[in-house]
Amino acid sequence: MKSILIEDVETIKKLHRIGAIPEILESIEIHPLLAAYLEEKGVLDKKGYLKMAKKADKLAEDKLAVVRHLWNHGYVCRFNIEGDDYIRVHRKGVRPGEDRTNYVLKVIPKKWKTNLPEIVESMDFAGKLRKELIYARVEDEKVQFFRVGRTTFE
Repeated sequence: MKSILIEDVETIKKLHRIGAIPEILESIEIHPLLAAYLEEKGVLDKKGYLKMAKKADKLAEDKLAVVRHLWNHGYVCRFNIEGDDYIRVHRKGVRPGEDRTNYVLKVIPKKWKTNLPEIVESMDFAGKLRKELIYARVEDEKVQFFRVGRTTFE
């Protein structure tokens, strides 16, 4: 997914103030779904970022709903520019650069069929990053979150 390049100094400062980026640089690249959320909030000019994201990701609307829910409840979300399927989520009230993310979140489709190899792969990914794995599903405009973890009986 093609990232959005932002070079306007005032916009970059505003993004830093609201916690969307960890530091002020001359130019930054942000994920199209973050741009779509910031466009909704009036932080970025209207340029159809959601439409751009939908071309590359069939779950773009669901991911935007999850991001909207999290930001509106005080959680800061980060996307990898490389475009993997995971969203990194900071603890409530913590900004990028202040502390590490605590969760990796994967949005699943409404009609997702449980797939053990995929769950194990996601758990391995989260384990390598030392994060909790959360699945999110959007149905009827409501976001549901599922925490997935391992346990041992020793």
